[in-house]
Amino acid sequence: METKYPIKEEWEDYYKTLEAIRRTGVVNMFGAAPYLRECFPDLSRDEANEILCNWMQNYTELNKKFGWQ
Repeated sequence: METKYPIKEEWEDYYKTLEAIRRTGVVNMFGAAPYLRECFPDLSRDEANEILCNWMQNYTELNKKFGWQ
């Protein structure tokens, strides 16, 4: 069964940036899309929200993949 939010390899830089944002503790991650757009100005609001949702849905798998602790 295909998941609604499959991990996308082309989004790895976004995932890593979201993890860096999370580690700063400056924002509740539900509000992190504008911070992602600050780092990647070419992202639209919808794209940033989609990437954030994807990161949240796949956090456990991404954590294993990248070794975030």
